[in-house]
Amino acid sequence: MRLRTLALLTSLTLAALPVATLSLPAQTPIRQGRPGWTPVRIAKWALLGLAGGFAGYALAHSTRAEDAYAALRGLCNREPDRCRLEGGRYPDPEAERLYTTATRDDRQAQVGIFGGQVALLGSAALFIYDLRNGRGPVNIPYPSSAYTPARRSPGYAVGLRLSF
Repeated sequence: MRLRTLALLTSLTLAALPVATLSLPAQTPIRQGRPGWTPVRIAKWALLGLAGGFAGYALAHSTRAEDAYAALRGLCNREPDRCRLEGGRYPDPEAERLYTTATRDDRQAQVGIFGGQVALLGSAALFIYDLRNGRGPVNIPYPSSAYTPARRSPGYAVGLRLSF
């Protein structure tokens, strides 16, 4: 129960983070050298890391659930009498333990998947928002340095401009 509450609070916090970050002041103008770490930049990478953490958490619990299901299937194939249901439960304590472990870890994997998706969507939103950050490269005027009068022979210059 605590895990669900923690995952819900984390998801709500992460869902609110892009909205809170959008209200930050405009980015600094183009600077020479390496750009600084803005709050948006920190948040987008932190959310991406959190999504990876949630993915690892979900994978670990999914693997445990699959192992418990496989053990339960093996037990039921070897000894079918131990796997008869009575009132929706297994009377055999080992079979019931394996089933409970499998369903619990399966639910925890679902929480990890949900949290990872929310974090990944938040990170993607911040990556898209950060495209308009003003930290792009300095505009290089044409003609390029491929042709210089000192070389006395023209070079080749190829360029591509994408505007968003």
